Amino acid sequence: MLLALLLAAAPTPLFADPRLAEAMGRIDPRPGAWAEYLVRVPGREDLRVRATVLADAADGRHWLELITASAGGIVSASRLLVRADASLPQGIERMYLMLAGQQPIEVPLDRIKLPEAPQARARPSVAHVGTERVRVPAGTFTAEAMRIAGARVWRTASVPLWGLVKARSSRQSLELVAFSMSGGHSVFPPGWDQGKGSDRAEQ
Repeated sequence: MLLALLLAAAPTPLFADPRLAEAMGRIDPRPGAWAEYLVRVPGREDLRVRATVLADAADGRHWLELITASAGGIVSASRLLVRADASLPQGIERMYLMLAGQQPIEVPLDRIKLPEAPQARARPSVAHVGTERVRVPAGTFTAEAMRIAGARVWRTASVPLWGLVKARSSRQSLELVAFSMSGGHSVFPPGWDQGKGSDRAEQ
């Protein structure tokens, strides 16, 4: 049962469609920056996902926290140690997961099936369509429109992290709800990485 929950909650609905993850590219890891998205998947409950960049780690890595919430409240929160030179989710080196009402645990990455990085010869091409005015819950933006393997993505440099304003594919859609260049903070409890907070998922 625990493994099923981990697979459902991790790493986040933001990367459920590898085409959108590919189009999002690398993150701009500015500590304190955050962006929140409404994620819609056909046949499932709408979710909100907030991504927050926490303090930098050593050797070109950073901590990223992803909070997934439904209408009933927070479903899960993940804290990821990510390589700055790689796109998500392939750049994840360590992952801690906190399900609602549970203590945070470290999740061995070999327990989670992450999408594989596309090979250079198989990497889908990105077509730059031009600039378009896009209206989302966070406001109206002049964004660069791109098409990748049947997915549409709108991005702008005025939005932190990936610059993502909106994305749409046959599997899911994302819309920017709110964002800020600063003020982001962790929802993990104080001292979470001491004692039980450093436990690993049971085998």
